[in-house]
Amino acid sequence: MKRCSSRPWPWLALLCVWLTPQLASAQASAQDRATAEALFREAKTLMGKKSYPDACRKLEESQRLDPQDGTLLNLAVCHAREGKTASAWAEFQSALQQARDSKRKDRERLALREVRRLERRLSRLTIEVPEETRVSGLTVTRAGSKVGEAAWGTAVPVDPGNVEIQLAAPGYRERTLQIAIEETEEKTVSLEKLEPLPKPPPPEPEKPDPAVAEAAKRAEESRQTKRTFAYVAGGVGIVAAGVGAYFGLRALSKNSESDDRCNGALCDPKGLELADEADSAATVSNVAFAVGAVGIGAGAYLFFTSMPGSEPKADARHKARFGASIGAERASIVVSGAW
Repeated sequence: MKRCSSRPWPWLALLCVWLTPQLASAQASAQDRATAEALFREAKTLMGKKSYPDACRKLEESQRLDPQDGTLLNLAVCHAREGKTASAWAEFQSALQQARDSKRKDRERLALREVRRLERRLSRLTIEVPEETRVSGLTVTRAGSKVGEAAWGTAVPVDPGNVEIQLAAPGYRERTLQIAIEETEEKTVSLEKLEPLPKPPPPEPEKPDPAVAEAAKRAEESRQTKRTFAYVAGGVGIVAAGVGAYFGLRALSKNSESDDRCNGALCDPKGLELADEADSAATVSNVAFAVGAVGIGAGAYLFFTSMPGSEPKADARHKARFGASIGAERASIVVSGAW
């Protein structure tokens, strides 16, 4: 293994670190280590050609797959040459701490010298978020990384160039800003309040199906007709029941008077007349009660079937049928069907 020279030649020391073989990470798989090594070697070739952007991307991926102190130092050097001073400064800070932990004095001196050199070149950006801008759920990102509320109003080192800032909050239109900043420049940007999103229009009421509306209209008309007939039939039934009660009482009265003029089966002419009147009144009473029963029953049926949701089923087996029987001695009403 080649050893780094201890002479204080800054870039020669960096080159020595660059050429130092990397140690395998215990966490990386064999395939990841092989890929990281291939990327590291290709990055060396690209840096020799001064293709720093491509070299830095490969070093970033190599470090992600198999983190190594040497790769981190080379990545910091690459970013410094690429002009990403803030990234290089932060990476040299990490490399400095790792060198101290591993007691690598050569790397510690190198990292410390580069940290001090880069500090004079840093650009700093302050993001101010006024109170009127701080709506509920507001998130601020800088170059794709979230900026926590504690970092608002703090000057933070950033890489020179265009810095993208994004604001987002529920119920508001997102906003993206491009802030140009030069090397060593210090800039402050104050974020304006987001524009609320327009409220969605209320949903349009459903247009009723003409066929359904027509069917509902016909059903309502049928219920109204039934209700009218229910009132008429019920009224006739009640009047007929009253007539039946009157003539029933009259029949009882005439029959009682006839009994007073009869001795067993023998009655005087007035008694026979009263008996005939009693029979006639009884017949009228029976007929009236029968009509009353039919009317009240039909009225009740029509009334209850006229209520919404009580329409009889279309199946013929479910239709109700009425029947009435009226005679001189008795009357009856029959309602039949299946429900």
